[in-house]
Amino acid sequence: MQWRKELLNIVICENDINDQEFINKNVIKILDDLKIEYEIKIYNSGENLIESYNNDTDIILLDIQMDGIDGMETARKIREFDNRVEIIFITSFAEYALEGYEVKAYRYLLKPVKYDDLKVSLINCLSDINLIKRSIVIREGDTSIKLSLKDIMYIEVQRNDIIIHKLDKVYTTKGTMNNFENEINNDVFVRCHKSYLLNLEYIKSIKRYSAILSNEEEVPLSRNKYKEIKDKFFDMIEDKLC
Repeated sequence: MQWRKELLNIVICENDINDQEFINKNVIKILDDLKIEYEIKIYNSGENLIESYNNDTDIILLDIQMDGIDGMETARKIREFDNRVEIIFITSFAEYALEGYEVKAYRYLLKPVKYDDLKVSLINCLSDINLIKRSIVIREGDTSIKLSLKDIMYIEVQRNDIIIHKLDKVYTTKGTMNNFENEINNDVFVRCHKSYLLNLEYIKSIKRYSAILSNEEEVPLSRNKYKEIKDKFFDMIEDKLC
């Protein structure tokens, strides 16, 4: 397995041209100052964003009040096929931000957007995705496959096989769980059971001795790991809301 560095992909979806230009100009300044390579795509409607959406997107700055499909409905549709992208809502009304929890959008910017608020939100998002996106390269038969860590829901071991689960596909490779755990070495991935390595970002809820994932799959939690996983899950939610 090996690590790769990748481009940061940002989307701005805002129908007010003045707000759109302000956000774009200052996102560029912030990322240039941080010396992060990036690509920015701009849309003026939820319909255009959904139609052209790329699953490699890392951060969406999304206006809530738009003609046609509003930002909340746009986020709901995006969450149907992308559970990991960071969403920052842009709104004139603070009360809308409370609805963000439903679509895992834990940050919002009040209009008129202030530079310092934008910078803090972006830096927090970058922290969540570790600034540099990481991936692993696995072998499946004679084929080498690069998998982004953010797309992996969980990894399980079955005898001598390692099974890697994404939302839309499952891969089988050789190796040991200990090796995968050591190579990934990321706080978001937790050893919830001797046979499972779980990405906390995909947990929808926790019940006794199992985690319910965003696609309704269940992953077992061992008795001695149950409290630790539950605490980490709620700590993660609390950190995002702060």
